[in-house]
Amino acid sequence: MTLDRLALSSVTPRNEIGFRKIYSDLVRGKKITTIFRPGERTCNFNKGFCEGEIIDIKIIDKVGADWANLPPETISFNQKAKILTVDNMEIGSLVAGDFSGSSPDIFDKQSLIYNLGVIYNIPPSELTDDSVITKTTFSYL
Repeated sequence: MTLDRLALSSVTPRNEIGFRKIYSDLVRGKKITTIFRPGERTCNFNKGFCEGEIIDIKIIDKVGADWANLPPETISFNQKAKILTVDNMEIGSLVAGDFSGSSPDIFDKQSLIYNLGVIYNIPPSELTDDSVITKTTFSYL
């Protein structure tokens, strides 16, 4: 299943990863190295990252909304990262090791579905085992 409604343009620059404030200590401590996003987010497609690309990490102070053309407001924070891998996969194919490096509240398929639902306003019924997500890993520079 693809989440076509996510193909809308975004007000956030393509070369940024934004983390909510709750994750700021983990980001500052360079503990999060894996993120998941709904849909296919491959290199230069639907705001996907390219392997080897250098991106900016931001900490979000106030969340925005792509549907309202409202960009997030960020905290002054300067951190670069290098994209290591970008993999599209179905939720049903994820195994325990795929969650390594993710935030502590994303540790299995159900917690991933819940978090994607909260962040992207997607009902759980739209995030099934055959739904495609993108797993991205990165290292801090």
